[in-house]
Amino acid sequence: LKSWVPWRLGAPQVLLHMNLVTMIPAIVFALLLCITSSAPASHMTQEMLDHQARTGAPWSKGEVLTVMAKLYAVFENPLTIFKTLTSDEPYECRTGFNDPPDEPCDGQDGREDGNVGNDWLPTAAKFLRLGFHDCLKYKDVSGGCDGCLEFTNMFIRYNDKASGDKRNRARLDALAGDNNNLAFAADVLEKIYTTPSFPAIATPLKSSLQKTGKSRADLWALATLASTHYTMHQNNLACQGNGDDETGGRCGHIYHHDNPGHPCEIDMAFSMEFLTGRRDCPARDKPTDPRWYRSRPYETTRKEAGPNPHGNGKATANFFRDWFGMSRRETVAILGAHSLGSLHGVTNLFKYDWKRAQTHLLNNQYYRILAQKPSLMAACGDAPTHPKFTGGPSGSLAPTGWFVRPIRKCVSGGPFEWFHYYRRCPECLGNTNIETEGDGTFRSDYCCKQCATKKAADVDPKCFTKVTKDETAIPVDTGLYFDFQTGEGGIPLGCPGFGAGKFEWSVAAINSGDGRLVDYYTTEPKCDLQHLNDGPGSLEMHEVVELYANDQKAWVD
Repeated sequence: LKSWVPWRLGAPQVLLHMNLVTMIPAIVFALLLCITSSAPASHMTQEMLDHQARTGAPWSKGEVLTVMAKLYAVFENPLTIFKTLTSDEPYECRTGFNDPPDEPCDGQDGREDGNVGNDWLPTAAKFLRLGFHDCLKYKDVSGGCDGCLEFTNMFIRYNDKASGDKRNRARLDALAGDNNNLAFAADVLEKIYTTPSFPAIATPLKSSLQKTGKSRADLWALATLASTHYTMHQNNLACQGNGDDETGGRCGHIYHHDNPGHPCEIDMAFSMEFLTGRRDCPARDKPTDPRWYRSRPYETTRKEAGPNPHGNGKATANFFRDWFGMSRRETVAILGAHSLGSLHGVTNLFKYDWKRAQTHLLNNQYYRILAQKPSLMAACGDAPTHPKFTGGPSGSLAPTGWFVRPIRKCVSGGPFEWFHYYRRCPECLGNTNIETEGDGTFRSDYCCKQCATKKAADVDPKCFTKVTKDETAIPVDTGLYFDFQTGEGGIPLGCPGFGAGKFEWSVAAINSGDGRLVDYYTTEPKCDLQHLNDGPGSLEMHEVVELYANDQKAWVD
């Protein structure tokens, strides 16, 4: 590691006054593992040297700040950047119900049309995901943080249109993660790496990073750091009530309405450290045979070892222990990255948001949702006069919990997704009901009057009930807090509530499509809490979730 460049966190315009000592929040712990585990050349075996391409040259402070400004320009203008890079050559896409999908994204016969979607845009969340996936080691335990990705399923957009049965259960169960949909974010970084003037809306470099000997891996690491800083800063802007729809959004920050018991803003005085000297993957690991998509210099043919998205708490904790040397507590901390961004069904079959209408803000709300803290639901109607948040009678905080639903797109009936419910009243404008969820009674003006005039104990139960609305989690998330088992194809089992008797969960019952055999929508498991820990005197994983839910600074530190 040849050099480090210090900066103090704050608004981008004060980056020259940075002062670094230790490390960034645990959310990018995997990045730091790659920073601190790079051995000096004198200590590297020949085998280690053989698996590395070259060492990245040191960066000057000016280069770091110029590239940071370029990255902020990308974060602020993702659609413009996407259109710029695809104006001459469309981004690749394959779709269909086959596995793997192999039909063109032409919009015909119900197929995906290949038009730009939020899942493609180079948002700050996408670069944070890219940073983690870059640091996944290869299955032979080498590599990691080397500026390369393996391309299995990279350009797939799963068909979810009206043509054909959305629940034909023909796809294989996705029991290992991949790098699907990360190529465009990497394409943006490649353009910054090779073209000093890109993007045109930012200050150019004097010479390209490539020509001055920088490694792609170092650039990707810097992008991960920048996305972390940027989205925490966006959180603070929203806390202050500042910003447009890309910061506060129409809803504004939920902590303005749902007092979490800790400051809304993140104390940005903590330290971050950018070290250079990572090695890119070697040329011999890159594909040589023609592909249906254009070649990229950062593609590798070596398979990464990724976590199982259907893994329970034990499987997830063991993955981070075995591949990164991380403790149970550090595992809980790094999954806080899911506070940012969305799930995209066209990318991985999971869908909706971890945090409805708050997806661009990096904070501890992820843990509050996992821990089932009473809260308001972000409503954010289309009209400015529509309510921003809704909860219980007279605006009280709504009790929350989880339903588990089989999405029924894979052979096992999965993926199995956890839907966050709020026991709440409907969205109302005065006594006029504008609700879109629930049954006819819940969407009636009668319920608006009930919730506005009566105490919770007196409200008609049909008007104050458990309702979900596009806020979800995947098993690796809920396994941090709940102890459940997984069976065939990732089916969650082992908790009261997953069914008994005629409602017992099984692949056969779920795939029957018979609502008399399985409750597909309101299965509410009563799982024990996750008691895994790091040894005597340490907090259990569910206690770490509670700690971070109640104390944002504890998570940041």
